[in-house]
Amino acid sequence: MAIITISRGTMSGGEALAKCISEKLGIPAVSQEILQAASDRFGISQALLLQQLEKTKGLIRGPSSERSLYLTAIQLALAERAQRGPFVYYGHAGHLLLKGLPKVLKVRVIAPLNRRAQKLAEAQHISLEEGKKTIEKTDEGRVKWTRFLYDVDWRDPSLYDLVINLDSISIESACEMIIGTLNQAEFKESPEAQTIIEDFLLASQVKTALVSHDRTKGLDLEVSAKKGTVIISGTIETGGIFPSGRHRTKNELIEVARQVDGVKEVLIELADIPVVLE
Repeated sequence: MAIITISRGTMSGGEALAKCISEKLGIPAVSQEILQAASDRFGISQALLLQQLEKTKGLIRGPSSERSLYLTAIQLALAERAQRGPFVYYGHAGHLLLKGLPKVLKVRVIAPLNRRAQKLAEAQHISLEEGKKTIEKTDEGRVKWTRFLYDVDWRDPSLYDLVINLDSISIESACEMIIGTLNQAEFKESPEAQTIIEDFLLASQVKTALVSHDRTKGLDLEVSAKKGTVIISGTIETGGIFPSGRHRTKNELIEVARQVDGVKEVLIELADIPVVLE
């Protein structure tokens, strides 16, 4: 059985859909639990974690080292959850954080603005116009967030396997559609899928170690793993006419990565970005 991620806007019905799937399949529906696991790992509040993740103003050259740490912590929490079996995730950018994992059914839920605004107005005892403005502002923030961190548009249908309009399809019908999709060959369990999940978990553990270690944090790195072999790739800045610091950085990456249980071998693939020293 696959992992299901649900991307939804405020008051679009995504949470209700996640819980419907959870009840029918007997698998957990999780959202805040993942954030809680990530915040517990570093001893910070969920509020601070979300504040750091959703901040886009004042940042020019991509995610800060602090934000990278928190994103990696959420990815690790998702990887740990995936190791335990199928679940429905309706939290922050699950379809992006679980990119590369097999058997992940990525669902996008949409609903008209007026319907969403009406629900928000009733829930918060505000006017319909206030509800519209709140939802538009929230949606705009999510668009900026995903574009800033992943260079994609959160609304792009090509990021998902299914896009469901809950204005014309009921929660119950949408739930049955998703369960029917899970029964197709593309999403059925296979022996290879669990191995890939184990590799994904190890890569997430190593990346968390790298972005949280004083000697390796702040580097632009990607980490993958296969049967205990970890590949660390990325770019580093070097100064002067001849590249410098590459060997030191490589050794530090290997040293930190080898401290993670399950790592058998570490391969480094670093590209230089020359910096002219004045």
